Amino acid sequence: MLPKKPNYLIATEKLGFKFPFVWCIAALVIGAATQEVSSTLFISIGSLFIVWLACKLASLFFSFQQHSGILKNSVYDNAMKTVWFISLICLLINVFKSIFFQQGSASFLGGVFSIVYFSSMLAAANKWGMHYVEKRV
Repeated sequence: MLPKKPNYLIATEKLGFKFPFVWCIAALVIGAATQEVSSTLFISIGSLFIVWLACKLASLFFSFQQHSGILKNSVYDNAMKTVWFISLICLLINVFKSIFFQQGSASFLGGVFSIVYFSSMLAAANKWGMHYVEKRV
């Protein structure tokens, strides 16, 4: 019997790319008012692209388990939870650091690019429970 998927992983899956999209749109609006428009546009669109790319690469990396069974299934599930929590901590630290310890455009850049950590959270949530099933010949 497979274990039940935790609620925080389900919520992350439901958020999907909506959360980074809203994050980048909000950054675009805030940046247009406080920063240079061209750099704001580049940073917002670039961070959204990096979120997408990092999520695809992490998903590819995590999918090796489904095909090769490198880890036991329970260890794999715990690894996905660990990746999710570490990514959340990194996201929060980066946002906190950009708000309180950086100034000017560095603060804006750090705040917008901190959403990239969400891509690992999303990939871990999507790949949780993708267990290896031995194929018998």
